[in-house]
Amino acid sequence: SLASMRWTVCAMLFAATVISYVDRQTVSIVAPALSDQFHLTNEQIGRMLSAFLLAYTFGQLGAGRFFDWIGSRIGFTISIGLWSAANLLTATVTRFGGFVFFRFLLGAGESGNFPGGVKVIAEWFPPEERAFAGGLFTSGASVGAIVAGPLVGSIAHYWGWQAAFLVTGSLGF
Repeated sequence: SLASMRWTVCAMLFAATVISYVDRQTVSIVAPALSDQFHLTNEQIGRMLSAFLLAYTFGQLGAGRFFDWIGSRIGFTISIGLWSAANLLTATVTRFGGFVFFRFLLGAGESGNFPGGVKVIAEWFPPEERAFAGGLFTSGASVGAIVAGPLVGSIAHYWGWQAAFLVTGSLGF
């Protein structure tokens, strides 16, 4: 039925939001290992994190128009593909500039999640269900923040920081 399909779509938005929040926190969780291996300063770690936020902030301004132009399905395919590839490829980085580059791409890709999700909710849900559906999908941010530490920390502890990026980056695919 259409009603069950709507909630399946909402669950997919929730999952995408969880994954985006796990991906964005991966670098922060493995930062001590990166600092040790690459002799990064706190300022450099801050610049890596700021590269994400710069792309994310300004990317949201264009993401809504992009999703309106290209549509939700293709928009999410591109957005999730970009952020997942950026996170996955961070495992290959050997220099500070590479971390900044891939964090920027991660932010650019993730900037489509909330504008795209709002569009999907507006397209799939009647007005009387939109606020609940929106609250449900955006709660994925908190769930992602909660699971990121134990998930990424455990992966990095047992298999190394590169594995943390490989595993979390592959979730979107």
